[in-house]
Amino acid sequence: MPAGGDWPQSLRKTFAACTDANRQHVSAELKSLIFHAVQQGTLHTKDWQRVQLASLEPKNARRGPMGYAQAAQRAMPQRMPGPAPGPPPKPYVKLAGKSHAQSVQRSETTPPPAQQPLATPTTKRGKKHAPEEQGRREKRLRRFEEEQAAFEREQAEDMHTAVASTSLAARFGVIQSLTPPATPPPDPNVIDWDEYTVVGTSQKLEKPYLRLTSAPNPKMVRPLATLRRTLALLRQKWANEGNYAYICDQFKSMRQDLTVQRIKNGFTVEVYETHARIALARGDLGEYNQCQSQLRSLYAYGLPGARLEFLAYRILYLLHTRNQRDVNALMSELDPTAKADPAVAHTLAVRASMRQGNFHRLFALYKDAPNMNAEIMRHFVDRERVHALGVLACSVRPACPISFLVEELRFDAESDARDFLVAQDAALYTEQGQWDTKRAMDALAHAAERHRKVDIKGQL
Repeated sequence: MPAGGDWPQSLRKTFAACTDANRQHVSAELKSLIFHAVQQGTLHTKDWQRVQLASLEPKNARRGPMGYAQAAQRAMPQRMPGPAPGPPPKPYVKLAGKSHAQSVQRSETTPPPAQQPLATPTTKRGKKHAPEEQGRREKRLRRFEEEQAAFEREQAEDMHTAVASTSLAARFGVIQSLTPPATPPPDPNVIDWDEYTVVGTSQKLEKPYLRLTSAPNPKMVRPLATLRRTLALLRQKWANEGNYAYICDQFKSMRQDLTVQRIKNGFTVEVYETHARIALARGDLGEYNQCQSQLRSLYAYGLPGARLEFLAYRILYLLHTRNQRDVNALMSELDPTAKADPAVAHTLAVRASMRQGNFHRLFALYKDAPNMNAEIMRHFVDRERVHALGVLACSVRPACPISFLVEELRFDAESDARDFLVAQDAALYTEQGQWDTKRAMDALAHAAERHRKVDIKGQL
């Protein structure tokens, strides 16, 4: 059979002449004709517009409720002026069936034609029964019209399932004009998100972030083209001015405009990644975590972006929050490509060092971290240094040189090591200037207790 675009134009016009009521019959009849035309090789040479389809004939020419009504009406004799040469009209009696009327001759009670009196319009009998006969005709006609209307309603209801996607109508590309099913009333308990989807018209590049308390106004929302220019402007301002409070407010406003317009594409990923990096640079883990949560869903759509870079950040964030269950679940999802990525490989090495208590390697990885891994590690490196000092205090007695602490815990200078001991209330030294590990034990125990609780900022 030909493809959808290879049907002759005349054949398309022939099929387009059908209606909802007869589409099924026209489709079936045309299928048979097309099959024979393909077998005979006349599909493209035959003038299909001259083909007479029985299914396209008027209803009164086919068997149907209205056809029977018109046939019955034509069968009724008309009273004409003058003497009637033939027998009187045969009375009609309705038999079994909803729409069929048959003529039944009462031969037992009707006298022979020779014995019947001539009926004329001027006779008393004719004048008496003419109005009654006309009333019966009108009553029958109304009954047949009601049956025809009911028949057409039945046909229209059945047509929704009569034409399938692989039917002749679908292959011809004819748009079905079936009445669509009634839309159910909306559930008041379910939020219709499409109701609040807008297309912005604002051309302002900078706009403060305000929480929505009503439906968004398109005049106050920036479209995608304007948001692209805004991102370039904010990057330039961050590099030149470094005003984090202002930049964060502007990025939240951009994210809101993207959300109300339901824009999810590569640009959306770029906005969230940029905001997350700026938040990490300023140590704002709460804002970073909100961006990270949105990036996870955007990457799940297959949108392009720095997926592996932010995967490494997520693992480090989970190590910071001590969420071991999610860390293990994430480990099971890593494929060889992800494990081979430098940022992810560095993160896995950090996790292994923490599990093994290898502090020497852990702090070396902190000093040699790719991308912005160190920006997340610095939120838990002090906690791990306190843990390392506790191990040293138990294993090195009675004192430990400050230079050893600087080397093992990877402080930048000896002054940084001394400041750290002061912050932990463990700056206790011997007469020789070494760190007194024995007396520092109690202070380190209290410091470890303070670091036990993690402030999970922006956790969603």
